[in-house]
Amino acid sequence: MTPDDRDALVRYDQLASRVYGEPRMPSGTRDLILALGWVTLRDPRRHDPTAPTVWERARDAMNVGNKRMWELIADDAPRYDAHISEAGTPSGCQAPMVRAKRLCGRSTMIGFSEFDPVTGWSRYWGFCSRPRCREYGRPIEERARHSFTKRPEPIPNVGGLLPLFFSWNWEAKYFKAAELIYTILGWEPPSYGLSADEWPEVPGQEKPKAFPKLRLITSGGDVVTPPAPKLVSAGDSRTQQARTNLAAERQRAQFSVVTLPRRTPPSDGDQMT
Repeated sequence: MTPDDRDALVRYDQLASRVYGEPRMPSGTRDLILALGWVTLRDPRRHDPTAPTVWERARDAMNVGNKRMWELIADDAPRYDAHISEAGTPSGCQAPMVRAKRLCGRSTMIGFSEFDPVTGWSRYWGFCSRPRCREYGRPIEERARHSFTKRPEPIPNVGGLLPLFFSWNWEAKYFKAAELIYTILGWEPPSYGLSADEWPEVPGQEKPKAFPKLRLITSGGDVVTPPAPKLVSAGDSRTQQARTNLAAERQRAQFSVVTLPRRTPPSDGDQMT
């Protein structure tokens, strides 16, 4: 085993440990991250200039078709989903009972959303037809009406995990997924950024931990550089580690650019099968 192979093995173990230790990671996103990590760091074909692209090898490793790959990309598109922020809303009328320490709970006749002035997230309110409950909900409804006009762009609460681990042109990937998968039709990138570690902290929620990113190699074009995956180190890396990485980079510099013939038309990786 070469020093590069040992380094790649350690990096893949770190990646797998981080992924499996993240309880908020959806299973599909987890599988895609591990597959991309495998083909970038451990796949014996990763140094072969005639091997298929990263996309194709990850698809083969997961034993899925292009459609499923684009569905997984779509699932990770960073966006705000009101159903998630409103999931904890009590069912039925939310007016409190006068004598019992509980909510009314009767079927609602009027409902509306109130928007948080900091996060932009919505909170659903519902009230029944009883005069007392309607009276209780009237000032809340007025407050909610004003919150709609002053709400900021909502902080995303879905996706943004793939950019935590890999440097790639994710915006283009998300746009392509939106063209192919109807669940995120019309997707637009949030102003907060594509990576979940860039988003503002939301009270009561733990922010995802950043991870040193692997640079995915684009082998669908003419140039691949460098031939070995490069781990983007954090700004506070130790001096000794920096020197080690620099020495390894110089050693590989003789083979840093490889010109490849195009094996398939550019659009093959984007087609759904």
